[in-house]
Amino acid sequence: MRRYVIFLFALLIAWFVSDVPAQDDHDCDQDHVNEQKAKETDDDHAGHDHAEDSDHVLHDDHEGHDEELTVELTPQAMKLAGITISSVKRGRIGRTIELPGEVGFNEDRVAHIAPRFAGIAQQANCRVGDYVNEGEVVAIVESNESMNSYSIKAPISGWVIERHVTTGEFVSEENSIYVIADLSTVWVNLAVYPKDGDRVKKGQVAEIKAIGSKNITAGSIEYVTPVMDLRTRSLTARITLSNPDNSWRPGSFVQATITTETGNNGLVVEKSAVQYLDEKNVLFVVDGPDRFRPIDVITGDSDHNYIQILSDLAIGTEYVSTGAFELKAKIVTSNLDAHAGHGH
Repeated sequence: MRRYVIFLFALLIAWFVSDVPAQDDHDCDQDHVNEQKAKETDDDHAGHDHAEDSDHVLHDDHEGHDEELTVELTPQAMKLAGITISSVKRGRIGRTIELPGEVGFNEDRVAHIAPRFAGIAQQANCRVGDYVNEGEVVAIVESNESMNSYSIKAPISGWVIERHVTTGEFVSEENSIYVIADLSTVWVNLAVYPKDGDRVKKGQVAEIKAIGSKNITAGSIEYVTPVMDLRTRSLTARITLSNPDNSWRPGSFVQATITTETGNNGLVVEKSAVQYLDEKNVLFVVDGPDRFRPIDVITGDSDHNYIQILSDLAIGTEYVSTGAFELKAKIVTSNLDAHAGHGH
């Protein structure tokens, strides 16, 4: 009996001991599940906070980009940059052609002076480069026939451009002893090649630039030769220019621009106002006092001075007509500085 009681007591202790670890394992598993859920919850919150921070950064970047594209200048900086403001208007874009040319004498104002009678030159009063007035004595010749001396006078006022006489030299009525040119007006002779022959006509206005100098003027075509020059294979379009200060020198080369046709009436701005920025054509419009903002524009035909705007733009919109390149440069350099600072 005693042994049986001891055996039952031993079984009871063994059962109790084996049951305690099982309960601990269950609690451990439960704690692990709870910890995993807590970690997932923390991760969700962390991800949410990160998403909120990311949106905030993008918003700041966008605001910074807008600020980059608006240029604000002090009045002094505007003056240094040469900023001028114009308004969008309606106009026509002309089709232009460029023609090479040369300044020449006005052949209607060139005098070739020859003796009336052959004889010996007793006086040769002028040199090349001298200016003579109409009626001034340029030479005295003793006639071979009468042995009397007679004076030769300048028929026009002008510059002596050639001299073919020396004192004591025999002169003949068949040869000029002086050539005098009145340079108060000159001819500009433009070469018109066959491809442009039908487009150049009398009465058209040409802008003329002297090559190698700052001379610029305008003149009207008064004559176009009816036949082709066999040597140059071109027509000649002639323009007479006033030349009171002798700045247009015969023999110098010029480039002429002629507007031959005009297109449809549309929105136009000055050609220099349109700049290429971030792979787009932009126009800097006034965005407030001393503030300018580039807007994207679609451009059309252009001529020497203006370019057509095809995108929607209100007539009268104020824009930077001179100095737009300086505004573009300011934006580009600001972006470079910003990227350099970010990399650092």
